[in-house]
Order: sequence, then structure tokens, then C-alpha cells
Amino acid sequence: MKKLILRIGLLLVIVFAICQLILMSMPFSWGNTRLNTKYTTYSENPEQYNTLLIGASTTYRHIDPKQFDAAVNAQYPDLHIKSFNFGIPANRTPQSMYMLENLLKEGNTDHIKYVVIDLSELTKMGADNLHKKEMLYWYNWGNIGDVMKASYESEKGTANKFGVPFLHAFSFGEKSFLVGMGPSVIMQHAGLNIEPLSVGPDKNGFYSLDQEMHDDPEGDLAIRYNDLRTQDTIDFRTQRCQMLYDKFKDAKKNPNKTMEADLLKIIKDCEKQDISVVIMLSQRLGDRYEYLIPLYNRIPEKNRIGFQNPSAYPMFNERENLFDLAHLNSSGAKLFTDIFADQWIDRLIMQGKIAPRPVAPLNSLQQTNSGTGDAL
Repeated sequence: MKKLILRIGLLLVIVFAICQLILMSMPFSWGNTRLNTKYTTYSENPEQYNTLLIGASTTYRHIDPKQFDAAVNAQYPDLHIKSFNFGIPANRTPQSMYMLENLLKEGNTDHIKYVVIDLSELTKMGADNLHKKEMLYWYNWGNIGDVMKASYESEKGTANKFGVPFLHAFSFGEKSFLVGMGPSVIMQHAGLNIEPLSVGPDKNGFYSLDQEMHDDPEGDLAIRYNDLRTQDTIDFRTQRCQMLYDKFKDAKKNPNKTMEADLLKIIKDCEKQDISVVIMLSQRLGDRYEYLIPLYNRIPEKNRIGFQNPSAYPMFNERENLFDLAHLNSSGAKLFTDIFADQWIDRLIMQGKIAPRPVAPLNSLQQTNSGTGDAL
């Protein structure tokens, strides 16, 4: 019996070693086809980009790099902003941090000057997400401890506080032994792990939901568009978000100290490399605001942009600008991109990266107002 146990243990060690070698042979993006496609496109000429937009679908669908670059460069042409959208559907905040870490590791990063990270779900892991490579590929020995600790801090109820960290640990084990991932490994090495449409028509990572629904009419987006875009459901989500904002807008007690420390460390480490970091909190995220707003409030003002107050941005609650309950359509994305670009410039000013916007001299204001008959 003892020999059998030793042989099984030796076999596991050999299989583990082989799996680790296989993982080392693949890019960090291999487990998510959309991310892998974006990284492949980005890697063709990374030096042309100086700005990374990283996050979930609220980055992917809402910030158009072409429009963002034009809006910023029109005001500050010397910045020469050229951005790439690395937003990925269902990306969680730890995954975004994993992506940034690896993007900055790849070769010379002197060309990266600006980073935006979109806050999303923190560490949620349910039974419905088990065994999916998209939910497994980003675990590593460096982040699994923090992910489990952050899960314990943010979950409610004893069962979840211990159950969710266990699911993360179990999933990390699956990834370490490449359980059920053989076909993905083969596809990656065969160059088939790509989804060309996912980088969008301008090949910059932005892909509006309207455009994807047009390109894939047989997909489930049409159902989302028709069923989750009724006025009643939109109004309910707006009211729910407003209630949560009013309740937590001044909350400073953040239960997720691990995630807070990780985000502040990213800001500090990037500043040492002369990289500006801005953390974004998107609109209409619903119940997630209960833990995201207190976390957001712990980030320095110069490093954060928030759209969590529905009454401050009524245009993002209008049916004509929405694709579903939380996501904007292409017209909404145009509005969002311009507003975000303007606020992003304000944060660069606060960080001392650029000079304040020029103020029109008093005499020009007098001339303007005198032409309309208004007094100053």
C-alpha cells in the first residue's frame, strides 16, 4: 500500500511538472479567446500604444480608443495618446490586475505612460463558473493567496466566506494540472485560439454591442437587447443604483482590505515607472456597488473616476442610449467616451502630468458677453 501511494505521488509530481512546462510555453492570455485575440493584435506593434484601457465589458463596450484618442489629443496634442482597449466580458478586478502585470512584463514598457483599470466584481466564484478555462487561466502562485483572502473578506455568511475561497483554490488546482484543457492547449499552439471580430472594426479592442449583434445575429445579444431593455427594468435598475449610491456614497469602511492594498500597490508601482493610473467605476452596476463604492472611496481622488451616481449622468439611464440593463449601445458609448476623456484629462492635471486647461482671458470674456448684451 505504501509503495502504491508513493507511486501515485510520484506520478502526480511528474504530471504537475509537465503541465507547468506546458503553461510556460503559452502566453498569459491563452485561456480567454477574446483576450488572446486582443493580445495577439496588440503584440504586432505594441510600441505604437502609450495607453492601456483594462477592465470588463464596461470598458470593452463603452470606451472607443479612436474617439478617446481624438478627444484628448484635440486638447493636449503633445500627449500623442494612442490607446488599446483590453476590456474583456465578465472580467473581474483581480483578472484585470493580472492582465496589467503581464502586459507590463512583456518586453520594454517605456512606451506605456497611462493605464485605466475598470473596477468590476471582486472575486465572485460560483458553481456555475467551475471548470471554465476563462475562469481558470489567470490563477498563479502569486495571486491565489490574495484572491482567497479577498473572497473571505468580501463574502457574506459563513458558508460563502469559506466556500468561495475553496472554489478558487479548487480551480487553481484544475489550472495547475490543466484538467480538461487539452483542446485549448492544442488550439493555442495551432494558432486557432483567436476570434478576429472581437478586436472590433478598427482593430483597437473596442467592439460595440450593436456591432456584435449585427455581426452575429444568431447569438444571444438580440435576446438581451429585447428582453432586458424594457422601460420597467431600466427604471428599476436606475432606482436600485441610486439607492445604493445614496447609501454608500460616503462609506469609508471598506471590508476588502486585500483588494484595496493591491490596487494602491499598483498605483504606487506604476508611479515609480512614471505610469499614470486611473481607476474607473462604471455606471449601472447594481448590487455590486455595495462593496465597490466603499473600495472606490479608499482610492486617492486623483486616481479615480466614478459614474456610480445615476442622477449625475442621466443620459446613461435613457433607453435610447442603453443596450441592456447595464451596458450602453453605440450611441451611449459615444457619449460615455467623450465624458470619460474629459474627466481623465482632469485626473492627469490633478496628478501633475499635464498643465491645467488654459483659462480664457477676462477681456475675451467681456468681448463675448458684450456682443450678446449680457453683463459680467
